Amino acid sequence: MKIAYLINDMYGIGGTIRTVANQAAALSARHEVEIVSVFRHRATPSLPVPPGVTLRPLVDVRNHDGRTGAEGRPLYEGSELAGLPPVLFPPEDTRGSAHSRLTDRRLEEYLSTTDADVVVGTRPGLNIAIARAAPDRVVKVGQEHLTYDQHSEALRRVMAAEYPGLDAFVTVTEADARTYRRKMPLPGVRLLSIPNSVPAPPFTTHGHNSRTIVSAGRLAPSKRHDLLVQAFATVSEDFPDWTLRIYGRGSKRAALAKLVASLGLQDRVWLMGPHPHVEEAWAQGAFAAVTSSEEPFGMTIVEAMRSGLPVVSTDCPHGPASIIRDREDGLLVPNRSVPGIAEGLAELMADDQLRHRMAMAALAGSERFDPVNVVRRHEELFADLSGHPLTASDVAVHVPAPRAEPVPETRPSCRVRAGADGVVTLFFTEPPDLVELVRAGKRVTLAPDWRGQVVVDASQELLSSVTWDVMRIDGDRTTPVRDVEIHQHGFPLSPRRTDRLSLVLPSRSAKGNLLLHVRRSPHHAEVEHVESADGLITVQGRVLGREEADARARMVVRLGSSPNTMREFSAPVAQGGLFTAVVDPEAVVRGRHGDSEKWEMRLVLSDGTEHTVGRHLSGVVGYKKIIEYPAQNVHPDAGPGSRVRPYYTVNDRLGLVTSPLALTVEVEDVRVRPVGRGDRLRFVFRLAEPLPEGVECAVEVIRGTSAGQRHPLTPDGDRLSGVLPLLSRREYQGVEGLRASWQLRLLAGPAGALGQVKAKGVAEHTSRRWNHGPYVRSVTVAPLGNGDLKVTAADVHVWEAVGRRLR
Repeated sequence: MKIAYLINDMYGIGGTIRTVANQAAALSARHEVEIVSVFRHRATPSLPVPPGVTLRPLVDVRNHDGRTGAEGRPLYEGSELAGLPPVLFPPEDTRGSAHSRLTDRRLEEYLSTTDADVVVGTRPGLNIAIARAAPDRVVKVGQEHLTYDQHSEALRRVMAAEYPGLDAFVTVTEADARTYRRKMPLPGVRLLSIPNSVPAPPFTTHGHNSRTIVSAGRLAPSKRHDLLVQAFATVSEDFPDWTLRIYGRGSKRAALAKLVASLGLQDRVWLMGPHPHVEEAWAQGAFAAVTSSEEPFGMTIVEAMRSGLPVVSTDCPHGPASIIRDREDGLLVPNRSVPGIAEGLAELMADDQLRHRMAMAALAGSERFDPVNVVRRHEELFADLSGHPLTASDVAVHVPAPRAEPVPETRPSCRVRAGADGVVTLFFTEPPDLVELVRAGKRVTLAPDWRGQVVVDASQELLSSVTWDVMRIDGDRTTPVRDVEIHQHGFPLSPRRTDRLSLVLPSRSAKGNLLLHVRRSPHHAEVEHVESADGLITVQGRVLGREEADARARMVVRLGSSPNTMREFSAPVAQGGLFTAVVDPEAVVRGRHGDSEKWEMRLVLSDGTEHTVGRHLSGVVGYKKIIEYPAQNVHPDAGPGSRVRPYYTVNDRLGLVTSPLALTVEVEDVRVRPVGRGDRLRFVFRLAEPLPEGVECAVEVIRGTSAGQRHPLTPDGDRLSGVLPLLSRREYQGVEGLRASWQLRLLAGPAGALGQVKAKGVAEHTSRRWNHGPYVRSVTVAPLGNGDLKVTAADVHVWEAVGRRLR
């Protein structure tokens, strides 16, 4: 058979995308499989398309010139049809605003010309499009990847009217199938449940006790990661060596980061961002946590279990209870309950033997979700509906055992194994002639051994402590190493048991190329906790390989652009190597207020030995994007002041960044009037208080003619004034009935670092001036919600203006 999956966007990351990829991969062993993606928003998919499966996009949305149509719909591919709302795809679907008459046309063209025997939809809008437009010769199957209750009443009405045009409708849980049978009877449609499938990962945790909780999924409201963070906070003091890693992207990231900061958990709860190979993230954990308020199935639960992790999950509708066998391979805890989640976390954090027993049960029990088992049910359905009977070998029951190595067809071109000994080994399917590590003009060439393996050892003197691009050389051809599988094991390292810093940590670039991060230093102090509060910055950690105390150790803060400029703070080292440094931000910026600068930090012992200060032993790279500490504000007697914030450099070393402190002065009133012959506008801003000395002020044109230009203002006590030549452009000269508008932003601050001064609270004001001819030129200024100003200049006919005055 030829089977086609119709999906909204195969180029992103999400549960439906992974499910479709898994189904397609399993079916492609005996059938021709095509994935049709309505949208294409990037050159290559974020998740790899299975080998042997064709990917066909319908509408390319990568290049858009900014033009829009009805309801602000972007005119993708320059087509006017893209600006019109859809008819075939129901606007009641939550993705209706992204669809258009252009997507309708492409869907109709595909469905009317496809040679597929079976077409499978993967969301309500696409199921409806298939029911409406697919010809009778095609078997029409709709899949539900959410639940009945998650759809709006308006969409359910359309589904009830159109789904009878399908041949079959498949939910992922029997509970949801029962709901559909009760609330949306579909006569003549085969309605059944088939769970999602998850392939065995290339490696598992092997019971490694990493003291790490892993959670993965969209950072969306229904996933309730906020409850997970709050629950972890309640038990974190009882388990000080545990951390929580949350993988994913989504609309709630900013809110989660704010919550983490408010709880002071930046060093314990890490927002890792999305991961293209989530099985690599699961392998870093001791157990997984899923705290959704509703979960149609629970792909992340099965993925974690297949990687050898027990799962603590909320017992929400519908999926978790159909996957987890409570107290056998995981724990089901009360839905939407912080105390309940916290109790489940604490139970697994406290009991090594319980975690190990549940991990073994999770590995064995999750085999029922292997694609080989699940896809057989899809095959039987498709064959029955299409009249293509399966052979005896097709229907033979096959229960796979966990595999230690991937099958040859799915094996990546390079497998990367990184151990806690600081050595990375590259295993190539087809070994290159040479491997070259490249960084900013530096090159280190390595040769494969007799087995075709390349060993990268951090102790090699040629490997400086930077990030290296990995290239393979085949004859005269040099290409990046990509299509990689990364297995890190043995992390995080214990600072107490690590004598020196010598690590190679692998990762991928944004394009999927292999990167190797060398972390090496003869003397290193590992950061364990940073607190930025109450006007001070406190850094705590451990000096590697040191047991003796040193009461005279100090933290040296050195200006990056001028190493001779430094500040020193006491940082005593206790017995066992523990150190505590308290940095005074006011001392850091003294004499340097208003400057944007970066400062390096080094721990210097009393014997003069200088130690790098950073965070490396967890095996994670890129803390700059993961951890954000709050800034401390320093207010001098005069001038704008400074913000001092601890941050991690690109090499994961701890430093300080200083920047000008934004002004908090308020704008009380704004007046604008035409001057001269009406071709210039005079602005007067009245402030709540005079500006500090040394502050510069300007108005920037954000939108309208001359956008991007800045015009200086002159301060005079609590007033700022200036004449702006906004109407001096040639196209405004001699125009009768002129009308033009601009969005303007008031800026103030030290030279080179002006910040926005918001004007939300000012009243709208209109000023008029008699102009040549029968017109009065008026200028109106009004506040916008973001603190900018909208200024409109318009010519009004004299009699119209007089009439307004009389009214």
